[in-house]
Amino acid sequence: MSRFFRRKKKPKTEEAPAEETESVVAAAPESEVPTTTEEPAATEVSEPTTEDKEETIPYHDSIQDRLVYMFNDAVMADGLEGTHEFTLEFMAMGERFWVGKAALGEIETKVDKAADEDAHIRISNESVSDLLAAANFSEFSKIYLKHYKTSEAGKFIKIEIRKPIIDLNRQGYARVPILKLLIGASR
Repeated sequence: MSRFFRRKKKPKTEEAPAEETESVVAAAPESEVPTTTEEPAATEVSEPTTEDKEETIPYHDSIQDRLVYMFNDAVMADGLEGTHEFTLEFMAMGERFWVGKAALGEIETKVDKAADEDAHIRISNESVSDLLAAANFSEFSKIYLKHYKTSEAGKFIKIEIRKPIIDLNRQGYARVPILKLLIGASR
């Protein structure tokens, strides 16, 4: 750990190292332990983590609203073009609904069975509450993949792809982060 802290102390200019070495030589007879414990703590707090940099997802009271928000977000739906079209049917919180987009159309959601869906995704009630509590997209992704890969009692996500995966990749499922998350986990 001391090597990590020494890297943080290095100044970017050439004048400061000479001053620092003089002060270190002068401070050496006293005690180096208090100075090394105080300064690194200040540098750790001042640097933001990668999670702090990610945009927070606003509160939604239903999974439909959360999904529509994610499909309309520029970062989460990066690469979603006007020509892409998809229809995903969901079963969550006792409701059957679908989220879809027609070619050159807008994202829309309806409560009913979809006519020709690309995939059917079933999300348990406890998983929905966990997904709605996610603060950002990376946390949402971790929860979604965890509940898909390791199903527990009451916490599960089941994905049934209803069209060939090659056709889905051509429609943008391999490029768009939210589509890749929702369907890509089942590959």
